[in-house]
Amino acid sequence: MIVALFLALLVVRVRPIHLRRSRPQRSDAEFFEAVAAELRRGASLRHAVAWAAPESNAARLATTGQPMPMVVAALETDVPLRGELAGAGIALAGGSGAPAAPLFARLADRSRIGEQLERELRVLTAQARLSAGVVGLIPIGLGFGLVVSRGSAVLASPAARGVVAIGLGLQLLGLGIIAVLLRMHR
Repeated sequence: MIVALFLALLVVRVRPIHLRRSRPQRSDAEFFEAVAAELRRGASLRHAVAWAAPESNAARLATTGQPMPMVVAALETDVPLRGELAGAGIALAGGSGAPAAPLFARLADRSRIGEQLERELRVLTAQARLSAGVVGLIPIGLGFGLVVSRGSAVLASPAARGVVAIGLGLQLLGLGIIAVLLRMHR
């Protein structure tokens, strides 16, 4: 018993050495701000991209000196929502020689506004989504309660069983159609 207690204390006290902690995902606005800040400090476009997203495939390509079109293609997949804008911004700045810091500052502003609008949309539609869930599940719950409480009376005739089965099927079909429409909207 004492040995088990000692081992338990030892296990609790010893910290794991190789825990890999994932960093929180950086938003697009933060990425664009980081690129703009590095460019204002005098960094090259290649270094700014590598510094802003150090663990991305685009950073690996940028630091190894790969051609910028390859870095742009990788960046379009690495930046979750607005990778195409980042790629277009890098291609524009790299091709024209124009200062890229103001461009990336504007992309950060645009991304921040887009993220704010997405949050507001989720908040504004939360009540409607909850109401739709309740309205969609009430008939199923009432039907289940009716069958459980008076199962023999409700399901006594074949016509009643058919009506219950058709109603349940239509309800599930409606919920499925709504789910498909919501997936198509996203």
